[in-house]
Amino acid sequence: MRIELKVMLVEISLLATLGCLLTPQAFADDCEPDQGMTFLCGPQNAEDLVFLPETPWMIASGMSSEGVNGHLYLVNPDTHTFQELYPESGKDAFDKQAYPDCLGPLDRTNFSAHGLSLLTIADGRHQLYVTSHGAREAVEVFAVDAQSAQIELSWVGCVPIPTHNDINSVAALADGGFLTTRIAGQGPLASGDIFAGEVTGFLYEWHPGGSLQSVPGTQMSGPNGIVVSADQRSVYVALWGGQGVTKFERGAENILTPVQTLELPFRPDNLRWTSSGSILAVGHRMSANSDCGQPLCFDAWEVAEVDPKTMTAEIVLTKKPIPGFTGATVALRHANGLWLGTFHGDRLVQVEF
Repeated sequence: MRIELKVMLVEISLLATLGCLLTPQAFADDCEPDQGMTFLCGPQNAEDLVFLPETPWMIASGMSSEGVNGHLYLVNPDTHTFQELYPESGKDAFDKQAYPDCLGPLDRTNFSAHGLSLLTIADGRHQLYVTSHGAREAVEVFAVDAQSAQIELSWVGCVPIPTHNDINSVAALADGGFLTTRIAGQGPLASGDIFAGEVTGFLYEWHPGGSLQSVPGTQMSGPNGIVVSADQRSVYVALWGGQGVTKFERGAENILTPVQTLELPFRPDNLRWTSSGSILAVGHRMSANSDCGQPLCFDAWEVAEVDPKTMTAEIVLTKKPIPGFTGATVALRHANGLWLGTFHGDRLVQVEF
């Protein structure tokens, strides 16, 4: 979650509209297993995760908090190890022609890496899209070279987001474009109360050679996680405010039309595909206790497996928040269990089942 006085993404991104400042948390030093969970301690505020194909690695985002700058991490789930991928290392290779609206390189000292999406360009070569906050609100684009054992990351450009708009998650499109969720911000059509399920946001779409456009008909309550089907025809969006997942279909003239909404018993955050074609939705049950000492107060966090064809879901995991892991925001299926990240914490979680 992003940490600024002027704006805060409720991680979800959410804290963006709440106007409260995220303060440092005294995370537990204990990294021993708890509630059937094992931990990889060290990564700060690792809100999102993506697999790096044909490698043993995952990439994790790292949101800023007071005293903590944003990061991108390289994580090996098999060896339970990680390394910092950015900003401590990584190159700048600005492609001004591809990203003409980008004013210049990313400020490494003031950014917050939030949502992630990966597009494979060729064997071992990928583009990583990052919704980023800090010195600017933008989708930052990185080239990832995984052709050798040494993963190389190069920042290549950005697509700026209009002022007073807060983005959350991003989904890469086959042509190198993307869809991103504008979860909250200022504006006459989308600035309601997210906790009351009112309209707060919509989708932005961008394609190479074009400009960023808001997508008509996508006004929602707290649009958060987003994934796109392999054929690019179906788009699934998590509604943190609306407590559900909405399916959109592309029709005539490339228009996105909502066709069905699945209601969930929790507020869903990020969405991730599984290898079997289902979608993992992760989210939170809010607590009546508003004085928990955390940015947001949760009774529990949960993982649901969604069938994208029938738009039905099964809860597969429920856990309580713990020190160092406020609430899960993303889940990736790996081996015999799940790896999970959080918007506010000092660790990743592994659960086997």
